[in-house]
Amino acid sequence: MPQLLSSVKKALDVLNFFTVDEYELSLAEISRRMGMHKSSVYRILRTLEAANFLRWDGDSGRYSLSLKILELANRVLGRYDLRTAAGPFMEELAAKTGEIIHLSILDRNEIVYLEKKGAGQVLTVATRVGGRYPAYASAMGKVLLAFLPEKRLQSVLEGTELIALTSCTITDADLLLLELEKIRRQGYALDNEEAFPGIRCIAAPIRERSGNVVAAISATVPAQRLGSERIPELIGMVMETASRVSGIAIDSSMEV
Repeated sequence: MPQLLSSVKKALDVLNFFTVDEYELSLAEISRRMGMHKSSVYRILRTLEAANFLRWDGDSGRYSLSLKILELANRVLGRYDLRTAAGPFMEELAAKTGEIIHLSILDRNEIVYLEKKGAGQVLTVATRVGGRYPAYASAMGKVLLAFLPEKRLQSVLEGTELIALTSCTITDADLLLLELEKIRRQGYALDNEEAFPGIRCIAAPIRERSGNVVAAISATVPAQRLGSERIPELIGMVMETASRVSGIAIDSSMEV
């Protein structure tokens, strides 16, 4: 493994401290999290500020991510023709079902949300484009894991701690492997409140022209609206949409 530059890693660690909930942080807060003296952390912050990755509010004395981060994110998203191609199909599915529709790809052991369509539902999940979630606990994630080459799947699972996110989360590796085998056979995945209490999902794979699975699409549905009589209908609609998106010129290098 090549030697890492500690200064670069520390700067990247600083950027990762900022979240949706904690979008502003002070020098003291960042220093405490890094376990470093304020003077050393200050130099890192000033460097990131000078490079336009952070902005400093003189009134509050706190730092936040700058729009430079958004610019970089848009450059990455711009590479994914799939997001643009899938958009109209997702909107159509959202209109037909009245549910939230997600599109995601796999990044190691997490899914990354590429797109989200549909609005107006009172009970749904606070997902966002660019957000991440453990793959093993979501319908889209299980679809993407199920169609990985065996060696890569083994590597991903070996580096994943199966933590219970709800009382329904699969936390046994053998049971998860059985679930993934079932998904490969049937061509779709169900999330039975495994990620969020009261929320169920139906997901299907999106394939490039060679047949490789490169993404997943899902319908996110409050459990009280997904009775046994509605499941087959939604499965069919999600799989049909995934099939329509598949085959469109997709860049097979879409893993991030």
